[in-house]
Amino acid sequence: MIDQISNAIAEMAKAAAARLAVFAAIALVILTGIGFLIAAIFMYLAAQFGALGAALGLGSVFVALGLVALAIMLQKDPSDAIDQPIAGEHGTKRREDDVLLDMVIHAAKAGFATGQGDKARMQNGFDQLVTDFSDLGLFEPRERRDASDAGDDFPDRAADDPGDQPDKNPIDPNAKRAG
Repeated sequence: MIDQISNAIAEMAKAAAARLAVFAAIALVILTGIGFLIAAIFMYLAAQFGALGAALGLGSVFVALGLVALAIMLQKDPSDAIDQPIAGEHGTKRREDDVLLDMVIHAAKAGFATGQGDKARMQNGFDQLVTDFSDLGLFEPRERRDASDAGDDFPDRAADDPGDQPDKNPIDPNAKRAG
């Protein structure tokens, strides 16, 4: 079982490396094309304004683009790129990436315990998954719900909706259809 998991992880890593190599090759081709476009623009501007004018013009454009990009980056809060800790079940703080990794591990442990028929470890794994989901804020376990909707699996459903009520006059299966 562990060998299968490690083999699957190795295959995923190889596939990711292959995709990365393809993207790197594509990026290299695109950058080469951009370089030739810049060279063509320079040659056109050099024919119109001379080599010095073309160099000054292109240099000014690239400096302006760099300053605009810098201004955009400085407007963003640098902490946006950092995972913020999530308040855990027992007051601990975990990053979202840590919670997601824990979810994968807990799901694997629960699945392994299910395959082995170990109900206690299976239930423990599912309980840990519920804790992970609640730490992400996806739902609250039944114990945390208000007493008012504890017995109702669908608290948003209208209780007086006639479609939710059982039929008072069930159809007689022996009766003929009208029409």
